[in-house]
Amino acid sequence: MTVGRIRLGDMLRAGGRAVSQYTGTVLAVYLVQLVAAGIAGFAILSVLSNAFSDRMLFDQAVDGDLVSLLTILRDAPAVVGAVTWIALGAVVAWMVWSWYFTGGVLAVLTERPRGRLDTARCFGAGGASTFLVFARLGVVSVLLQFPALVALSMGLGYLAERIGDAVTVGELIGPLFLGLGPAALLHVLASTVVDYARAELTLRRPTHDTLGALRAAIRAVAYLARRPVALLHVGAYWLGFVLVWLLYLLLAKDRAMLGTSGALALFAIRQAVMLVRTALKVGFLAGQVELTATRPPPPRTIARVESRDA
Repeated sequence: MTVGRIRLGDMLRAGGRAVSQYTGTVLAVYLVQLVAAGIAGFAILSVLSNAFSDRMLFDQAVDGDLVSLLTILRDAPAVVGAVTWIALGAVVAWMVWSWYFTGGVLAVLTERPRGRLDTARCFGAGGASTFLVFARLGVVSVLLQFPALVALSMGLGYLAERIGDAVTVGELIGPLFLGLGPAALLHVLASTVVDYARAELTLRRPTHDTLGALRAAIRAVAYLARRPVALLHVGAYWLGFVLVWLLYLLLAKDRAMLGTSGALALFAIRQAVMLVRTALKVGFLAGQVELTATRPPPPRTIARVESRDA
């Protein structure tokens, strides 16, 4: 499909070139994600271990018994609350960090530096210069995500009515899809608007106030409405994302990951999935930068100066 001068294939090839050219940037972002996930995972594991290590049901839950997991969590609301706050804290922390790292990645993809030193300088300068800009855009994104939050609230209510009848994970797939699917779709659309607003703010460098971020988001909505190739690009990214996780489930399904070797094998598989996911995200941003470069610049306001006769 062709939209203007940019096709879906052009965006995908731009992503592939960016990943192959800036593998160091991909690895740096991946390592930060690994450290952040490790800290949050260790905190959650410590809470669960301290609360349930002496209960046989916990061992069964770890082995994949859904009924055991729901049973022990239902009887420990304080533990559920602690785990929830840790998870929310990790999400908020990663959102703040992502403003810097996304700005750095977009700066690298926009300016195309050569060499590791120039790339590191471009990444650091880009992340620092756009951090507050993306923070203001993050405030605007709350408004864009509001429909997704409403759909999520309704979906969780729908899911709560049916989760009690589920005995296996397979029986949860249908309710999960119907309950969380609409919210996920609205979240993806809102996130895409924010992504293209970020790309414009990085490439065009318009005004950096909150109103300027809001105008960038509005222009992104209008632009996406006229450029279906952007939505096809989003679909291709999520298709790749789903395929990676399906491959992970295929590798882990019906395989006994027991002992130290099993734990290391499972860890290696998960980290490979995370690395591929990071590469997909960087390639996805590169495709968006490729399309954003064809956008007309935002309108500029010209101040009028009235002259006075002497």
